[in-house]
Amino acid sequence: MRRYSTLAVLFVVIACTSTKPVDMKEPRRVVGTESDVRIDAEVYGDRLGPNITLPLKYDVTNHRNTTILIADLLPDATYDQETHMVTISIGSEIPGEQFLPRLIPIRPGERKSFSTAAHVVIVANPGSPWMPRPNALRLKMNFLGDPSPFEKLIAIPERAVHDPVLAAQLFPKWVEGNETVFTNALPMRWYTVAEEPTPATTPARRRRGGS
Repeated sequence: MRRYSTLAVLFVVIACTSTKPVDMKEPRRVVGTESDVRIDAEVYGDRLGPNITLPLKYDVTNHRNTTILIADLLPDATYDQETHMVTISIGSEIPGEQFLPRLIPIRPGERKSFSTAAHVVIVANPGSPWMPRPNALRLKMNFLGDPSPFEKLIAIPERAVHDPVLAAQLFPKWVEGNETVFTNALPMRWYTVAEEPTPATTPARRRRGGS
């Protein structure tokens, strides 16, 4: 079982569709492929710190013969004390209890590109100055492989809809239908000088699964 450190990791990102795909020659690129779905990501910068902005962009390519769906949500970031790795999660494994997000379709053979500006805040325990710091970064993409139960959320104009009844109905289908792709890990340096914090909108609380 993974053990999570006392580091508190807050992650805020603004995502938008990008017109330029990831540069496949970029050395700071990560890639992951699982079940005919691929993610390529280009990370700008090689540092993690207490308060730092980390731009990146990513492409999602669907090699399946059916459409996949990605939730248009603010990603989460978690830190694993054993591996000293920060994992950025795109999409969601679990839907909300009150609000349901817009789902972005990626059709068979299609590639979509996205760009983000991520604000990562890592608060270390001041009583443990020798605590190992994060030194690697990877992406985890969550997607839904069967679009049929989620037609009401596909490409809707709103970022999210408030519908507790629909959320309850879709919860088991979402959890059962969620699939994931992990990228390889990218080495990062720990930078102890914090940036000035910037205003950010905290994402709505999501339903959490059991341990």
